[in-house]
Amino acid sequence: MSYSSYKKQRGSGLMIVLFVIVVMGLMAMVMTKIGTSSQTMTTKEVLGTRAWFTAHSVNEVVLTKLFPLGKPLESDATACKNYSAEEITNEMPPFQTGCKVDQIQCTMKQIQISGKPSVTEYRLESTATCGSNNVAMTRTQEVWAKGLE
Repeated sequence: MSYSSYKKQRGSGLMIVLFVIVVMGLMAMVMTKIGTSSQTMTTKEVLGTRAWFTAHSVNEVVLTKLFPLGKPLESDATACKNYSAEEITNEMPPFQTGCKVDQIQCTMKQIQISGKPSVTEYRLESTATCGSNNVAMTRTQEVWAKGLE
């Protein structure tokens, strides 16, 4: 091999090194993007679960108003109303940080079955939101209950 052909090949190693650096940089960017996306999805799942359980807790509080403890066969139809978030949250332990109740609705309907006394049917729907302005999740939970009288 002559000296002139060796001189022509100088710098090819530099091109390979540059190519490897660029490819590794792109791979690092992709991995960072995947990691960030995974963190966001996990955060949304946690916030969604918290919002669901907050809405569930609100429905449980309203159910204890409709069917008072100690009176298992009686329901209090006057307790079926649209509650404000403050009314319910004052009766409950504090929610997770960043969670709030958006709305609570209670509707009732009398169902008449031929030859039998009418039955009161209650429909509860509560909505809760957890999170901040950047990432917030809202969940609505609906519960149906029937009076026994």
